[in-house]
Amino acid sequence: MVTITEIASWLGLDVTDERSLRHFATDSRSELTEGLYVPIQGARVDGHSFIDGAIDQGATVTLWKKGIPLPDADIVVLEVEDPLAALQHIATRYLKLVSPKVVAITGSNGKTSTKDMVESVLKTTYRTHKTSGNFNSDIGMPLTILMMPRDTEVAVLEMGMSGFGDIEFLSRLAEPDIALVTNIGESHAEHVGGRAGIAKAKLEITAGLKPDGHLFLDGDEALLAGVTGERIGYHHTNTFVIEQAEATFLGTTFQFAGATFRIPVLGKHQVRNAAYAIATARALGVADEVIQAGLDEVKLTPMRMERLVYHKTAVINDAYNASPTSMNAAIETVAELDGYPTRVVVLGDMYELGDQERELHASVGKRITLPVSHAILVGAKGRYIAEGITDPSVVVEFAETVDQAATLLRPLLGEQTIVLLKASRGVALEQILTDLNKI
Repeated sequence: MVTITEIASWLGLDVTDERSLRHFATDSRSELTEGLYVPIQGARVDGHSFIDGAIDQGATVTLWKKGIPLPDADIVVLEVEDPLAALQHIATRYLKLVSPKVVAITGSNGKTSTKDMVESVLKTTYRTHKTSGNFNSDIGMPLTILMMPRDTEVAVLEMGMSGFGDIEFLSRLAEPDIALVTNIGESHAEHVGGRAGIAKAKLEITAGLKPDGHLFLDGDEALLAGVTGERIGYHHTNTFVIEQAEATFLGTTFQFAGATFRIPVLGKHQVRNAAYAIATARALGVADEVIQAGLDEVKLTPMRMERLVYHKTAVINDAYNASPTSMNAAIETVAELDGYPTRVVVLGDMYELGDQERELHASVGKRITLPVSHAILVGAKGRYIAEGITDPSVVVEFAETVDQAATLLRPLLGEQTIVLLKASRGVALEQILTDLNKI
C-alpha cells in the first residue's frame, strides 16, 4: 500500500500524513474506505461535484484541480493541475517503487482470457497482481497499479484501445518486461482505418517494452508477418508451434513447443491464449509441471467460453463480447465437439465494425454449416448473419429480443444439445440463461 505522504511527495507537495491507502477510484460511488478519490472532468460531468459522495464512501484524500473551490469537508486535498495526469504519474512512481516484472497484454480478442491464464500460471510461483475487470484504459490501468500489493512480484496488465496512441501511452507508463499481442480482429476498425490500422495500434505495446524484453505475438496473422518477435501459432514456421488440439466439453488437450498441456477451457483460440501463458511462464523460469498445475486451476472471467449445464443441456456462455474473429472461433468450437446431434448457435449483433458491419456479419454466416444444426439470430444486425448462411440443412430463426430468442431455444434443450451464446456486450445475451432457469 502507498501512503498519503508518498503520493504528495511524488506530486511535489509538502504533506505529512502516514495513513495508508487501500482503495482508489474515479467513481464517487465506489468503495473508498481509506481511499483516494480522483475527480475526472468529462464533457458532461465534473467529478469534483461528487466529492461529498466520495467522502461518504470513506475517501480520506483527493486529487483536486487547481482553481476549483476547495471542498468544505474533512478530507486531505492535494491540489494539482490535472487530476488524471496526477493519477497516472503517481501510478508510474508506485510501479517503479514496487518494481515487479510487468506482463502487458493487448489484442482484439482474448485479452482477458489470456490475462486470466497468465495470472493462474504465474501465481504458482510469484506473488501476482492482475487487471480487474476491464480496467485497461488510461484511467483503469493506473488504478490497477495503485491497487497492487507492495510485495507484488509480477503485474499482469491488460491494455485496451479506442484509437492510435492509446496503447503506446499505456506501454510507456508500464514499461513491460513481456508483451503479448493475442490477435488482430475487427473491433474499433472504424477508428483506425481497418485491420491494418488495428495491427499498427496493437503493436504500440512495444513502445515501452524493455530492451531485453519478450514480444510474443500471433504468428498465424499475416498482418504481423514482418514484425520481429517470438511467434506463437499453428503454422509450422512459428517460433513456438501448437499441435494436435483435441477438445471435449470438459476441456482441451494440446501439444505446444515440445510438451503436452491441457486446459479446462474450450476452443482452439483459447489454446492459443494458453500458449501465450505457457511462453510467458517459461520466460520467467517456471517449469512445465508447475505451469500445468496453474492451467488446471484456470478460472476465466465469466461469460468467456464459460461451460454451463442448464436443464441437462450443455451451454457455452461466451456472451461478454463479440467480433467476427471471436464469433467464428466459437462456432468452430461447437462444430468440433462430438456427441451432440443438436448444435445451436444463438448469435446477436456485433458492434464497432464500421462501414463493413453488414459484410462482416454475413462472413460469420458462411461459417454456419453442418454439424451446426440451428442458428437463432438476435437483433437487427444479427439478421445480417443469415445473409451468409448457405447450408440449407441449418434451421435459421430470428428473434427481435433476447426473450424471444429464449422462447425459440427452449424446445431444443436436452442432453443431446449444445448451445453457444455469443454477441456484443450491449445485447446482454446471457439473459437467456435467466429465462431458461424459469422452466
